[in-house]
Amino acid sequence: MLRFKVFYGLLMSRGYELATLGDQSYGVQWTICPKLLNANSVVYSGGVGEDISFEHALVQRFGCKVVLCDPSPTGIKTMALPQNQLPQFQFLPVGLAARSGSIKMASPKPGDFSWSAQADGTATTEFPCMDVVSLMGENGYKHIDLLKLDIEGCEYEIIDDILERKVKVRQLCADFDYGYVRGVRRSQAIRAMLKLRANGYRLVSHEAANHTFISEAIF
Repeated sequence: MLRFKVFYGLLMSRGYELATLGDQSYGVQWTICPKLLNANSVVYSGGVGEDISFEHALVQRFGCKVVLCDPSPTGIKTMALPQNQLPQFQFLPVGLAARSGSIKMASPKPGDFSWSAQADGTATTEFPCMDVVSLMGENGYKHIDLLKLDIEGCEYEIIDDILERKVKVRQLCADFDYGYVRGVRRSQAIRAMLKLRANGYRLVSHEAANHTFISEAIF
Protein backbone atom coordinates (compact mmCIF):
# COMPACT_ATOMS: atom_id res chain seq x y z
CA MET A 1 0.00 0.00 0.00
CA LEU A 2 1.13 3.54 -0.74
CA ARG A 3 1.35 4.69 2.88
CA PHE A 4 3.70 1.83 3.76
CA LYS A 5 5.92 2.60 0.76
CA VAL A 6 6.13 6.16 2.03
CA PHE A 7 6.86 4.88 5.55
CA TYR A 8 9.75 2.74 4.34
CA GLY A 9 10.99 5.52 2.11
CA LEU A 10 11.28 7.82 5.10
CA LEU A 11 12.79 5.17 7.38
CA MET A 12 15.39 3.69 5.05
CA SER A 13 19.03 4.75 5.44
CA ARG A 14 21.24 4.44 2.37
CA GLY A 15 24.92 4.60 1.58
CA TYR A 16 25.98 1.38 3.36
CA GLU A 17 27.94 -1.37 1.63
CA LEU A 18 25.63 -4.40 1.65
CA ALA A 19 25.80 -8.07 0.67
CA THR A 20 23.03 -10.66 0.38
CA LEU A 21 23.78 -14.17 1.66
CA GLY A 22 21.75 -17.39 1.72
CA ASP A 23 19.71 -19.61 -0.56
CA GLN A 24 17.00 -17.70 -2.41
CA SER A 25 15.07 -20.87 -3.24
CA TYR A 26 14.33 -21.37 0.47
CA GLY A 27 13.59 -17.70 1.06
CA VAL A 28 16.27 -17.47 3.73
CA GLN A 29 18.42 -14.76 2.19
CA TRP A 30 19.52 -11.91 4.41
CA THR A 31 21.21 -8.65 3.49
CA ILE A 32 23.99 -7.54 5.81
CA CYS A 33 26.81 -5.03 6.04
CA PRO A 34 29.96 -7.15 5.53
CA LYS A 35 32.33 -4.46 6.81
CA LEU A 36 30.94 -5.05 10.30
CA LEU A 37 31.89 -8.74 10.39
CA ASN A 38 35.13 -10.70 10.65
CA ALA A 39 36.49 -13.99 11.97
CA ASN A 40 36.10 -12.85 15.59
CA SER A 41 32.52 -11.63 15.29
CA VAL A 42 29.87 -12.76 17.77
CA VAL A 43 26.90 -14.10 15.79
CA TYR A 44 23.62 -15.44 17.18
CA SER A 45 21.00 -16.94 14.90
CA GLY A 46 17.51 -17.47 16.26
CA GLY A 47 15.50 -19.89 14.14
CA VAL A 48 16.88 -22.79 12.09
CA GLY A 49 13.92 -24.24 10.22
CA GLU A 50 14.89 -26.42 7.27
CA ASP A 51 17.72 -24.35 5.86
CA ILE A 52 20.79 -22.62 7.28
CA SER A 53 22.44 -21.57 4.03
CA PHE A 54 22.77 -18.04 5.43
CA GLU A 55 24.75 -19.31 8.41
CA HIS A 56 26.91 -21.46 6.12
CA ALA A 57 27.61 -18.38 4.01
CA LEU A 58 28.68 -16.42 7.09
CA VAL A 59 31.20 -19.11 8.00
CA GLN A 60 32.50 -19.38 4.44
CA ARG A 61 32.90 -15.63 3.97
CA PHE A 62 34.09 -14.51 7.39
CA GLY A 63 35.25 -17.64 9.20
CA CYS A 64 33.25 -16.65 12.27
CA LYS A 65 31.51 -18.90 14.77
CA VAL A 66 27.71 -18.94 14.79
CA VAL A 67 25.47 -19.85 17.73
CA LEU A 68 22.21 -21.28 16.39
CA CYS A 69 19.09 -21.57 18.56
CA ASP A 70 15.94 -23.56 17.78
CA PRO A 71 14.04 -25.92 20.10
CA SER A 72 11.62 -27.27 17.49
CA PRO A 73 11.73 -30.80 16.04
CA THR A 74 12.28 -29.22 12.62
CA GLY A 75 15.33 -27.29 13.75
CA ILE A 76 16.81 -30.23 15.65
CA LYS A 77 16.41 -32.47 12.60
CA THR A 78 18.09 -29.90 10.37
CA MET A 79 21.06 -29.47 12.69
CA ALA A 80 21.55 -33.24 12.86
CA LEU A 81 22.31 -33.40 9.12
CA PRO A 82 25.95 -34.28 8.30
CA GLN A 83 26.51 -31.11 6.25
CA ASN A 84 25.63 -29.01 9.27
CA GLN A 85 28.26 -30.49 11.56
CA LEU A 86 30.68 -27.60 11.19
CA PRO A 87 33.12 -26.79 14.01
CA GLN A 88 32.06 -23.14 13.69
CA PHE A 89 28.45 -24.01 14.54
CA GLN A 90 27.26 -24.18 18.13
CA PHE A 91 23.69 -25.45 18.25
CA LEU A 92 21.47 -24.89 21.27
CA PRO A 93 18.02 -26.59 21.26
CA VAL A 94 16.39 -23.62 22.97
CA GLY A 95 14.21 -20.81 21.74
CA LEU A 96 15.07 -17.14 21.98
CA ALA A 97 12.61 -15.18 24.11
CA ALA A 98 12.40 -12.11 26.33
CA ARG A 99 12.84 -14.28 29.43
CA SER A 100 14.31 -17.68 30.22
CA GLY A 101 12.05 -20.61 31.03
CA SER A 102 9.62 -22.19 28.60
CA ILE A 103 7.61 -21.01 25.65
CA LYS A 104 4.49 -22.42 24.02
CA MET A 105 4.53 -22.90 20.27
CA ALA A 106 2.05 -24.10 17.68
CA SER A 107 2.88 -26.99 15.36
CA PRO A 108 3.41 -26.26 11.65
CA LYS A 109 0.48 -25.65 9.35
CA PRO A 110 -0.20 -28.33 6.69
CA GLY A 111 2.53 -28.14 4.05
CA ASP A 112 4.74 -25.93 6.24
CA PHE A 113 7.62 -26.64 8.64
CA SER A 114 7.66 -23.64 10.98
CA TRP A 115 6.71 -23.90 14.63
CA SER A 116 5.46 -20.53 15.81
CA ALA A 117 4.46 -18.61 18.93
CA GLN A 118 0.90 -17.98 17.82
CA ALA A 119 -0.85 -15.25 19.78
CA ASP A 120 -4.35 -16.68 19.30
CA GLY A 121 -4.23 -19.51 21.86
CA THR A 122 -3.27 -22.32 19.46
CA ALA A 123 0.29 -22.60 20.79
CA THR A 124 0.18 -25.53 23.22
CA THR A 125 3.53 -27.37 22.97
CA GLU A 126 6.15 -26.18 25.45
CA PHE A 127 9.83 -25.78 24.62
CA PRO A 128 12.75 -24.44 26.66
CA CYS A 129 13.80 -20.88 25.96
CA MET A 130 16.43 -18.34 27.06
CA ASP A 131 16.75 -14.60 26.87
CA VAL A 132 19.57 -13.04 24.87
CA VAL A 133 21.44 -11.66 27.88
CA SER A 134 21.54 -15.07 29.57
CA LEU A 135 22.85 -16.71 26.41
CA MET A 136 25.55 -14.07 26.06
CA GLY A 137 26.54 -14.61 29.68
CA GLU A 138 27.06 -18.34 29.15
CA ASN A 139 29.74 -17.57 26.55
CA GLY A 140 31.13 -14.51 28.28
CA TYR A 141 30.09 -12.14 25.50
CA LYS A 142 29.58 -8.44 26.15
CA HIS A 143 28.09 -7.60 22.76
CA ILE A 144 26.69 -9.20 19.60
CA ASP A 145 27.96 -8.29 16.14
CA LEU A 146 25.04 -9.91 14.32
CA LEU A 147 21.72 -11.11 15.72
CA LYS A 148 19.29 -12.83 13.36
CA LEU A 149 15.69 -13.27 14.51
CA ASP A 150 13.63 -15.56 12.29
CA ILE A 151 11.46 -16.90 15.09
CA GLU A 152 7.86 -16.68 13.96
CA GLY A 153 6.36 -14.06 16.22
CA CYS A 154 8.81 -13.88 19.15
CA GLU A 155 10.96 -11.19 17.55
CA TYR A 156 8.92 -8.30 18.93
CA GLU A 157 9.34 -9.13 22.61
CA ILE A 158 13.05 -9.80 22.11
CA ILE A 159 13.56 -6.41 20.46
CA ASP A 160 11.76 -4.77 23.38
CA ASP A 161 13.99 -6.68 25.80
CA ILE A 162 17.33 -5.87 24.15
CA LEU A 163 16.40 -2.21 23.85
CA GLU A 164 15.23 -1.99 27.47
CA ARG A 165 18.34 -3.75 28.76
CA LYS A 166 20.60 -1.86 26.35
CA VAL A 167 22.13 -5.00 24.87
CA LYS A 168 24.89 -4.04 22.45
CA VAL A 169 23.84 -5.44 19.08
CA ARG A 170 25.75 -3.98 16.13
CA GLN A 171 23.64 -5.52 13.37
CA LEU A 172 20.11 -6.89 13.64
CA CYS A 173 18.31 -9.03 11.05
CA ALA A 174 14.63 -9.50 11.86
CA ASP A 175 11.85 -11.33 10.04
CA PHE A 176 8.74 -9.38 11.04
CA ASP A 177 5.95 -11.92 10.95
CA TYR A 178 2.46 -10.54 10.60
CA GLY A 179 -0.36 -12.08 8.63
CA TYR A 180 1.54 -15.37 8.50
CA VAL A 181 1.59 -15.83 12.29
CA ARG A 182 -1.93 -15.74 13.64
CA GLY A 183 -2.56 -12.95 16.12
CA VAL A 184 0.44 -10.87 14.99
CA ARG A 185 -0.42 -7.53 13.39
CA ARG A 186 1.44 -5.21 11.03
CA SER A 187 1.21 -2.48 13.68
CA GLN A 188 3.62 -4.51 15.86
CA ALA A 189 6.25 -4.42 13.13
CA ILE A 190 5.79 -0.69 12.67
CA ARG A 191 6.15 -0.06 16.40
CA ALA A 192 9.27 -2.25 16.54
CA MET A 193 10.88 -0.34 13.68
CA LEU A 194 10.10 3.01 15.26
CA LYS A 195 11.50 1.84 18.61
CA LEU A 196 14.69 0.68 16.92
CA ARG A 197 14.97 4.00 15.11
CA ALA A 198 14.51 5.91 18.37
CA ASN A 199 17.33 3.84 19.91
CA GLY A 200 19.90 4.60 17.23
CA TYR A 201 19.25 1.77 14.77
CA ARG A 202 19.03 2.49 11.06
CA LEU A 203 17.07 0.38 8.60
CA VAL A 204 19.44 -0.43 5.73
CA SER A 205 17.59 -3.25 3.99
CA HIS A 206 13.96 -4.28 3.57
CA GLU A 207 13.10 -7.31 1.46
CA ALA A 208 9.56 -8.60 2.04
CA ALA A 209 9.43 -9.50 5.77
CA ASN A 210 13.21 -9.49 6.23
CA HIS A 211 14.65 -6.29 7.71
CA THR A 212 18.23 -5.37 8.55
CA PHE A 213 19.18 -2.67 11.04
CA ILE A 214 22.57 -1.27 11.96
CA SER A 215 23.29 0.42 15.27
CA GLU A 216 24.95 3.80 15.10
CA ALA A 217 26.47 3.26 18.53
CA ILE A 218 30.21 2.68 18.65
CA PHE A 219 31.40 0.13 21.19
